[in-house]
This record gives sequence, C-alpha cells and structure tokens, in this order.
Amino acid sequence: MKRLVVCMVIATMLASMGAVMAQEGLEGEECWTDRVCMSGYFQFRFVDDDLRDESTNFDLRRGFFTIKGDLDSRTTGIITFARVGEGADPNIDLYNAFVDYRFADRYGVQAGQVPTWFGLEAWEGSSVRLPFERAKILEGGPGGWGFWYQGAADRGVWLRRTPEGNEPLAVLGIWNGQFRSDDANDDKNVSIDLKWNKPWGQFGASWFDGEFYNAATDMTQDRGAIDLYVRKHATPWGFQAEWVDGEMFGADRDGFYLQGMYDLQGDGENVVFARYEEFNASVDAANHSEFDAFAIGIRHKVYDSSYVTAQYSSGDWNRTGTVDGASSNEDEDLWGIQWQYSYN
Repeated sequence: MKRLVVCMVIATMLASMGAVMAQEGLEGEECWTDRVCMSGYFQFRFVDDDLRDESTNFDLRRGFFTIKGDLDSRTTGIITFARVGEGADPNIDLYNAFVDYRFADRYGVQAGQVPTWFGLEAWEGSSVRLPFERAKILEGGPGGWGFWYQGAADRGVWLRRTPEGNEPLAVLGIWNGQFRSDDANDDKNVSIDLKWNKPWGQFGASWFDGEFYNAATDMTQDRGAIDLYVRKHATPWGFQAEWVDGEMFGADRDGFYLQGMYDLQGDGENVVFARYEEFNASVDAANHSEFDAFAIGIRHKVYDSSYVTAQYSSGDWNRTGTVDGASSNEDEDLWGIQWQYSYN
C-alpha cells in the first residue's frame, strides 16, 4: 500500500506538470539573452585550522556554475556543475539537474536532482551566508555528521504552491534520500516545507522522514528531522536562529544556532556578525557527543559581485564512547579570510 500511494502521488505530480527561490547554487541569475543565462560563484579561502595539525591552507571551498534556460513561458531547465568539499584534488559534480514546470498561476513542480527546500541555511545556499560554514547540525564537518553532510541536492519530485496574502510558500517532496545517488531501497523520503516571507525577514518550518542506506556499514537506518527558523534582516541590527531535531546513522541528533548581524553603514557594504551553535548526537547512554562553538567575523562588499569575509571561530568537542567514528575530545578552532566572487 505504501508503494502504491507513493506511485500515485508521483504520477499525479508528473501528469500535472513559481518562481525558483534561493536554493544551493541557484542565486543571482541575470539573463544575458531572453532564453538562457549562466551564473555561479566560487569561494576561495586562506585558513589556519587546528584540526590540520596547525597548518595553514589555501582552499577552493566551493564553486558553482549554473545554466538556466526558459524552454517556454511555463518551463525552465536548470543544470549546475559544482566543486564542493575541502582538501585534496577538486572534484566536479553534476549538482543540480531538473525541470521546473509551472502548471497553474500558483502551482509548480520540480523534478530531477534538486537542491533541498529544508529549513533556512541548508535551503538558502552558501553565497548569501555570512559565516564560512553551515551549523554542524545541518552540514557536519570534522567529527560530526549533520543531516545534509553530503550537500543539499537529492533526486525526486517537489510540488510547490506559491503564497497568496499571508499564506506560506508550501512545498511537498518525495525523494530518494541518498543525496545525489540512486536509492538503495524502495522506501522514499517525504518532506513538507512551509516558508513565510515578510518585509522584515523570514520564518518557517520543515519536516522530512525516510531512510538512508549507509554503504560503510551496509545498514539502512532512519533519517528524518524537523526544523524551525526565523530571521530579521540587518536594518541595521538583525538576527537569525534555527533549531533542528531528528535521527540519522542510529543516533538522535539535535542542534541550534543563534546569530546576530549589524550593518555598519546601513548599505550592506560592511556587515559584522557573531554566532553561537550547539550540536548533540546520542546513540545510547554510553556513546554520545556534544559540540559548542562561537564565531565572529566581518563581511566587506568589494563590489556588487564580490565579497571578502574574515572570520575567527572556536569550538569544542566533548565525547563519551564513540559517535560517528570519533571518540576523543578536541578543539576545533579556525581563523581565515575568504574571497567570494559571483558571475552572471
């Protein structure tokens, strides 16, 4: 019965086949012809991270290149190539590849390999974020595994209803739950995202539930979470906060961050920020870990398509037993400077 319901929903979406809102790798397109535009950004850093044996490092952290074409008045195709991840040799992946079809004034569908609509930081993408990285509960990083540790994209179908009046943007998704890979079982992930945009900022809620096949352990385990977030624009003071709770890799996971921003001149040229975050993962009473960190920094707009960000962050892991393959207490401190360049 579960398979039948999923198949019926997918068939209805595809048979019915909005604007594409900010998702990873998609921000800032300005078409240079009437039908096709190309855009993207990269982030280049110089960092000193104590998890790299006190070494300093030049790092091409992210690079996105998007081709967007309007096939007709209702249909848009999007392909994004990306270099994501730290260290070693660059790997170029097909990150996004999907069709966005608007079958009514307020309804659209995305089908293919699509960036997530989940929450705020995972959905919005890295080009507009002030700190270098997403919070641990969302992205992961050294010693921890957040819900989107392999990136924001996944394969599936997402039905979108655009808002009217005080209604939220609503998105219903059915997807593999294996990031940019084929599913390893017949159970699909299901998600619901509600997003309110206001003149002062945004707030919203997201939920998803499903399973993830872990090739390292040859196990299929629950993967699901709920997210609540709010943001007030920096005019000149602003803040944002996000809380996530769920389960993945056999561990209960929860975390949050609180972030404050101040626009020094009121024109977006120089914005200072400070963030505090916590991350917790618990397998059982004998195996659990806690992480807390703060970050401070400033982002300077060099010109419309370029930003330079300087940041210092300090974090601490406290572990009992073994969680996510790690078992020791350690510091996670970093200072660095990042240049982000966007092109249209």
